[in-house]
Amino acid sequence: MEKKVLLALDGSVASLNTLAYLAMMEAAVINDLGVVLYHVMDPIPPHLRRHGQAEPESHRLVTQLEERFRQSAEERLERAREQLLSYGFAPDKVEVRMRPRVAGLAKDILFEAERGLYDAVVLGRRGANRLQEVFLGSVANKVVQHADRVPVWVVGDRVTSHRVLCAVDGSSASLKTVDHLAFMLGDNPACEVTLFHVGANLTNFRRPELGPEDDQDLEAQLQALDRRQMSQFTARALEIMAEGGIKPSRVRVLLSQNGDSVSRAILAQARQGDYGTVVIGRRGHGQSFFMGHVSDRILHKGADLAVWVVG
Repeated sequence: MEKKVLLALDGSVASLNTLAYLAMMEAAVINDLGVVLYHVMDPIPPHLRRHGQAEPESHRLVTQLEERFRQSAEERLERAREQLLSYGFAPDKVEVRMRPRVAGLAKDILFEAERGLYDAVVLGRRGANRLQEVFLGSVANKVVQHADRVPVWVVGDRVTSHRVLCAVDGSSASLKTVDHLAFMLGDNPACEVTLFHVGANLTNFRRPELGPEDDQDLEAQLQALDRRQMSQFTARALEIMAEGGIKPSRVRVLLSQNGDSVSRAILAQARQGDYGTVVIGRRGHGQSFFMGHVSDRILHKGADLAVWVVG
């Protein structure tokens, strides 16, 4: 089954890095991938547009600007298309699309993503320059925060490994993450996936009134409960993977009990295992994967990774 992603381009080096990333993933692990290159054109300043409605000279200026923006967008999209073709994409797998800015970059990207029923939105981490929106607190971050119905892939600098690490916490939200991964990477007998879980511990829940004996008892209970939940979760996750075309023998399950930070443990495993992509849910138990916590930290610290946020 064809997978279709929307790649939002702004002409920056960061957004061009996403081309190389998609080409690598298409060649290695994602079969039948279609890409729509998308650009939101710069808006005409409102005061010029207002004057253009009443003054012939202003109207000519507005028309010239619109034409210049359109030509610039077409050239940018065509260069990106040629780059993907040079990487080995088939011509019928690459489309180009541009729209004038209406509600703002993030909203316009999400509108197109939801309207077009894309399987994911792909973004670079930074804009073209400091005068444009950059990752933290701006376009990519806004898209991630508000993309409730479509996964968002935020691609870092020069990702070179096609290995995929899927961080899970045993929640139903994590099963959605597994389902997205199984769909995108399924039907590929060479694909390998790692499910990674950071086990429960008391590090972030210690209280002065709890003594060492209390800690040990609660820690043991937490870990026993976590193992039971993850056993059930893993069985269902492997079923989802198999339904998507990924054999259980191609799925590695890793459990970490080390570290006092889930995000640091995930990033450490990604770098230690030479993973290029980290897949993570937006929400988990108690919204533990909600933006502002684990997924936010992964996005902040994972500048050398592609981070898929699913939710």
